[in-house]
Amino acid sequence: MINPYQYVQAEPYKLYIDGEFVPSATGETTQTLNPANNEPFATMYKGGKEDVERAIAAARDAFDNGPWGKMSNLRRSKLLLRARDLLLERQTEFACLEALDCGKMYPSTLYYEIPQALDAFQYYAGKARAGLEGKVVPVDGGGQYLNYVTWEPCGVVGEILPWNGPLMMGCQKVAAILAAGNTVVVKPSSWASLSLLKLAEVFHEAGFPPGVINVVTGSGRLVGDMLVRSKDVDMVSLTGGTETGKSIIESSADTVKPLALELGGKSPNIIFEDVDIKNAAKWALWGFTLNSGQVCVAGSRIIVQESIYEEFLAEMASLCKNFKLGDGFEFENGVNFGPLISASHYDFVLSTIQKGKEEGARLFVDGTKVDDTLAKGNFIAPTIFANVTEDMTIFREEIFGPVACVSKFKTEEEAVALANAVDFGLAGAVFSNNIKRALRVAEQIKGGQIYVNTYFSKGMVESPGTGWKQSGLGIAGIHKYMRSKTTFVELGENVEPPM
Repeated sequence: MINPYQYVQAEPYKLYIDGEFVPSATGETTQTLNPANNEPFATMYKGGKEDVERAIAAARDAFDNGPWGKMSNLRRSKLLLRARDLLLERQTEFACLEALDCGKMYPSTLYYEIPQALDAFQYYAGKARAGLEGKVVPVDGGGQYLNYVTWEPCGVVGEILPWNGPLMMGCQKVAAILAAGNTVVVKPSSWASLSLLKLAEVFHEAGFPPGVINVVTGSGRLVGDMLVRSKDVDMVSLTGGTETGKSIIESSADTVKPLALELGGKSPNIIFEDVDIKNAAKWALWGFTLNSGQVCVAGSRIIVQESIYEEFLAEMASLCKNFKLGDGFEFENGVNFGPLISASHYDFVLSTIQKGKEEGARLFVDGTKVDDTLAKGNFIAPTIFANVTEDMTIFREEIFGPVACVSKFKTEEEAVALANAVDFGLAGAVFSNNIKRALRVAEQIKGGQIYVNTYFSKGMVESPGTGWKQSGLGIAGIHKYMRSKTTFVELGENVEPPM
């Protein structure tokens, strides 16, 4: 069994501001807890007002006056590739820190999330060189006028990261920000900051100029709000909950800055009666249990055709027996399901399960009763509710845990109506052997990322999804961090304006 604690440093993890690793201005620190046992295993500095101001000023100066703005796309690309190579050399260390900090399964982190992070650097290094082209637009004037459109960096970006996949998503987003030519102040989640604080070492060693990348920990109420309200931050990107997104929209009113918000979800997974039940049940289970259900696009509302409803429920319940809960580093002992991120989130998920029972849903699989040896951690096994109706809280609100809400339908029209009956529109899935029907239904689901006879994205950086309704705001990909400029050029000689 690997010892992850060998990679944990004894001294507090420092902030990274203007090319230097520094303690917070106040000297305040906070402990990091292992979700598997809620015991502290590391200490980090907690950023405050002065730290945020310094980071914003550094990013502003680096964009306006430093070498970054004058750097060629080729050079930026090479820096991103160098960061990739350095992360690859230290992938075991980063996988251990991420799994410890977030309660993840170590193999999942090492063999899936780290490769996704590495691929992000590779992909956006290519974008830095070849993916930022504009276009020439034909305009009236018989060749006398030239109009061209270019994409330019926003400037200083405030990137507010989530806790459910900080390293993977952090690399994807920061690589895009840098490839576009921006500078950035990164605010990791207070629940999961270590991998981003450590990732600053990779950027530092790769040779990025001071101020281009800054990492400041701290609360969203302080650090995040300062990034949103600052006139020196040109745009803000958030991956997080819908209520946080609404607060950011309100706080950004004074500066009217561009926002990119990747918010909550309550995604439907429609199962038609013509499927292979065993195979579809495996996908449905995967759709709401990956990362212990802490995935924004999780297919937590499973909508099953009436004729196969009970059989489908029974098959999913039988598959739940294959999970073994425990510390993500005990995979060699058969552990394949980790804890929730924190004790407070654990309490929230438990309270929502209780609310589902009180509102009349049928608790088909109860995951709240776990082995006493796991009592110190935040463990909830896969939980399945049946007979869930539209008026129930568990149908309408995001739980962000391994809880499936299973509803039944008779007709295709009823299935679509159930799928679209919530305020979210992040993702969705359709399972059917009738591909015409599957595509017809997929087209009607109101969401930015749809799967047919599968679940989860097969190309996160190549084809990122956007959130519809209350699941998001803004475009996806590298252009999220850019803005367009259209330029008109008079080609004629001695042309006078029309009077």
